[in-house]
Parts: sequence; structure tokens; C-alpha cells
Amino acid sequence: MSIEAVDVIAEQGMVTSTNPLASPAGREMLLSGGNAVDAAVATALALCVVQPSSNGIAGYGGCMVIYLANERRVVAIDYNCRAPRAVTPDMYELAEESEPVSWNQFPPVVDRKNTFGPLAVSVPGTIAGLSLAEKKYGRLGWRRVLEPAMKLAADGFEVYDTLPENIQRFADNTDPESAQAFFPDGRTPEAGETWVQPDLAKLLEVLADDPDALYHGKPARRIAKRVRSMGGIITEKDMADMRAEVSEPLTLEYKGVRLNASPGVTGSPTALQALAILAKLHPERYDPNDPEHWGDLAGALTLAWRDRLTVLGDVPGIQEKIRGLLSEEYAASLAELVRTGKIGSAPGDVDIAKETIHCSACDADRNMVALTQTHGGGWGSRVAVPGLGIVLGHGMSRFDPRPGLPNSPGPWKSPLHNMSPLILTVDGKLVGCVGLPGGRTIPSLIPQFVIGLVDFGMTPGEMLSRPRIHTEGAEIRVTEDVPEMARNAIEVRGHELKDVNALGGMASGILVKRGRIIASAQAGPEASLGI
Repeated sequence: MSIEAVDVIAEQGMVTSTNPLASPAGREMLLSGGNAVDAAVATALALCVVQPSSNGIAGYGGCMVIYLANERRVVAIDYNCRAPRAVTPDMYELAEESEPVSWNQFPPVVDRKNTFGPLAVSVPGTIAGLSLAEKKYGRLGWRRVLEPAMKLAADGFEVYDTLPENIQRFADNTDPESAQAFFPDGRTPEAGETWVQPDLAKLLEVLADDPDALYHGKPARRIAKRVRSMGGIITEKDMADMRAEVSEPLTLEYKGVRLNASPGVTGSPTALQALAILAKLHPERYDPNDPEHWGDLAGALTLAWRDRLTVLGDVPGIQEKIRGLLSEEYAASLAELVRTGKIGSAPGDVDIAKETIHCSACDADRNMVALTQTHGGGWGSRVAVPGLGIVLGHGMSRFDPRPGLPNSPGPWKSPLHNMSPLILTVDGKLVGCVGLPGGRTIPSLIPQFVIGLVDFGMTPGEMLSRPRIHTEGAEIRVTEDVPEMARNAIEVRGHELKDVNALGGMASGILVKRGRIIASAQAGPEASLGI
């Protein structure tokens, strides 16, 4: 069942996030004269403190898109992680399989060394990306936007109901030194207690003076030493060479609206490819009462996912390949396959990780940011660094462990990830933004949000409350509230349905309309704060 989302309306500014404890950090920046970048960066940093299983100061990274109102243009910042330079394509031992692994499934790795432990650790990109965004486009300065996170770590915050089980899962599944680093007194905090993180507070104070200290200073040396002492391969040079990058967004015109998305090896090429196919199948806007859009969507997602897991990866010429996937000619050819029912199929889906965060912000000048970042799965690599109060992300888990593929591990490669923050514009004028956590469901759900906003003219709350579907192969996962007519429209196309309780993480969206800012977050109305 999709979680009902409530619209919140403001005029001067808005912040939404996946956690009500973090959104006040962004609102504080807006009230202090900051812009949307200040608000989004402050919220993302606060999320590193209050939602530590999903992201962190040493999380593997993320991406954001930024609308610059005075220039009427969008820029993107990529802060995906990097594989250590000592990585080799065949570094993980694959378990023997009695049957060949299908194209949409990664084979199991012996002892899951690409997922947990030192060989899962990637060079973290979070601080590189957030500090770059603030330096280039913020107004208040790095120390100021870091202050709410510093306060949350130093003074603590009340442990919310869902956090203790999450924390205990980390404590039960990590090494003793990592557990000791997070819980020095040997116990995990319980709901209602105040959780103070003194080591993290000290690290944030160091980073407030110089965010590059995470990559060049004592923290960088401690990270590299800790990982290598456990058998990992990250070096101080790997840490020192980490950079985030500003680039042009990946764009697609969809029914009169320009979609501005995160470029490169993100979830956006897949989300936009599905929408490109839908635009060819039905150039006019879909009617919300016509269930046929569900059948079109199931076919478009199946084909987009086929291309995603066979073509995309951090390889030479990837931008040209992505342009090919989004070209009108290729979209038209795939649309014809959907029409004729000749899309083919692949068996099964893989497990979906939802340990990611998303936040968005809009200011009085109508600058806007949509930002998604992650550890990967819950608590990332589950390797903590004593004295720093951080857990390291596991970007290596996002590579396909088989050698010889576009997304195989390789020295200094970035893994293919699912994050897909999106800003919508018309003729350079801001319309809104959407984004969510949710692992592999993200590229499937972004098109559904766009249909809600663009085709159906919904508010963010209405958009987020819609039923949802997801597929990576023959099976179409559907939330229980998908209506019978929609199910029939999907099944008649030859797809098998599987009911699930929910799809995706706590999504949010912002719409700018008639001078008002309308926002909604599935984390609850208290996670959308306006001024």
C-alpha cells in the first residue's frame, strides 16, 4: 500500500526530507537568509547524523541537481564514490552456480566481501559533493551550514521509534572494534533516549574548518589505516584524489516539460529512457482514468531495465551511449516493441536496498535543489573508524562482480547507482522537483511521479500517494492498491504480477505554482517545513 502524503504550502521557501529531525536544519538556513543550496546541504548534513544507517559523512556519495533562478538553468553535481586504484575486475570470488545467472541478477560473492567488510569500502564522496555545492552556489558558508549537524552530534537527539532496531542490527553484524567505536559503553541507545555522538561531533568541528581534511588530513589517514589493517586496499592517495564534479544535467523533453536529471552512471538514464518510450507510445498526456498507461509503463520499464543492466557502467564513451538510449529513434523502436508485445523478458528480480536519503529545498528567489545520497545498503560496509564516529559506505557492492562487463569493478571506476533526483522546468522556468530513496525501485518510480505531475496535473501529495509498480524483468511488482483495471492492463501485455506491501522509500516532491510552493514528503507533514 502506498503511504498517503499530505501537501504543505508556503510562499517564501520550503525544505523536505526523509526525516523530520533533519528538515529544521534546512529551514534554519532559509530563515537566516540562506538560499536553497544552503538549506539542502544543511539538511543533508543533518541527515548524516540522525539517519546514520542510510547515509553518513563517509557515505559512498550521491548526486544533486540545482536550479539557478537568476540564470534560468540547471546544473548537476556528481559525488559518486570511486573504487580504490588497487581494485581488479576479478577480485571477488564468485560462488558456483548450478544454472547461469540471468542478466538482471548479480551472482553471489563468497563471504559477501563486496558488500560487508574492508573490501566493500569505496572512496567516500559525500563531503566532497556537499562542500563543493556550498562553495560554488551557497550563500552562508560551509561552517554555517554544518552547524545544525554539529549540534545534533554534540548535544544529541531523541532516538525515534524505528532507530533502535536499526542500530542493534549494526551492532550485531559488525566487528567488535566497529561496535566499540559507535557504542563505547557497550550498549545501544533505546527509543526516547538522547543519543550523543562525541567522536562525530569532534570530526565535524575539524571539517567545519576544512572539509578537505576528510581527504587530506588526519581523518583521511585514519580511514586508510583502519581499512588496510582489516585487509582492505584503500590508500591515502585514493582519499586525497577524491573530487566531486559540476556538470550539465541529463535532460529529456517530456510532453512540453524539460526533465533535468543527474547525468552519468546514475538511475536517471533509466528513468528518462522509460519516459522517452512512453512519450512515443502516447504523445498526448495520459488520462488518469485510462488504465492503459499502466500497461505502457510496465513495458517501458522492462526495456529500460534491460538496457540499464547490459549497457551502463563507468566505461569510455558512456555519455554517447546514454544519448543513444534517449534518442528519439531508439525510443520509437522500443515503443514499437511495447505496442506489438515483443519486448521479451528476463526471470526474477533482485533484492532491493532502501537505505538512502533524499531532500529538496526551494527559496524565495525560486532556486531549487533536489539531492539524494546514500551509504548503499544499511550501514554500508559496517566498518566504523574508531575516534571518528563514522561508518564507511560500500560502493563496491554496486558493481557487478563479474569481470568483463560495463559495470565490473575496476581501478578508480564509479559504480552504477540508482539515485535519480529530478528538477522540472518549462522554457527555463521552474516547475518543481521529485526524488526518493529506494534502491532499484528509484528509476522505476521517478517516471510514475512525472506522469502524476505532468500528465495528470497532480499536487505532490497526490502524486506520492498513487499506487506504484516496479520491474527489472518479467515480473511486475505492484502495490496492493493498484486497481483491478490497471492490473488487467498490465497482465494482458503478458506480464506476471506480484503483490508487495510497498515500493520505494520515503519520497518527496515540491511544486511551484501560482506564487506558492506546494510540498509533500512521505516521512510526514513535519518533514516538509515552509516559511
